[in-house]
This record gives sequence, C-alpha cells and structure tokens, in this order.
Amino acid sequence: MPIKNVFNDEGGTGLEVGAQNAQTTQIDDFTSQTNNEKVRFNTSKDMTTGSLNVYLNGLRQRSSRISIIDDRNFEFQQAPSTGDILEAVYLTPSE
Repeated sequence: MPIKNVFNDEGGTGLEVGAQNAQTTQIDDFTSQTNNEKVRFNTSKDMTTGSLNVYLNGLRQRSSRISIIDDRNFEFQQAPSTGDILEAVYLTPSE
C-alpha cells in the first residue's frame, strides 16, 4: 500500500506556497466586557461550526460551560466575573 507524501514542494509540511487556506484563525478578546452580569458574547466574525475554543483566565472552557447560540454568539451558564480575562479562538469560513 503506498504512503501519501506528507511533504509539500518546499520540503516542509505546511501549506504550499500559493495554496489558499480555506479558513483563518480569529482571536477575540472580551475582557473589557466581563462584568459579573453578561453571559452572552458576540464574536467579530462568523465561526466555522465546531471550531470555537473559549478561554477564561487562560483556561480552556469545557463545552458543558458554554452554549453556542449561532454562528456569532456563545453564552455562559454563569457570567464571568468583573476583570476575568475572556478570549475566544475560532476559525472563520473562507470568503
């Protein structure tokens, strides 16, 4: 059985030069919005399904702690505290 060549034309394993990346990584910082009351947060761009990772004070949150409402909104069961560092990392669909 043949083994697929995992190296690109330049000898690396990344995208080939000129290859179009179908998705890009987006990082949104919601720290200024944490206030002990707000539970729903709106991303700056549409999210690719299944790509959202939410970090609260540097710790990745389990999916049981957040709910994805739609392609731009996610919600906590309990509001982050004032001053908590909240970031969302996700992929955006290709344009």
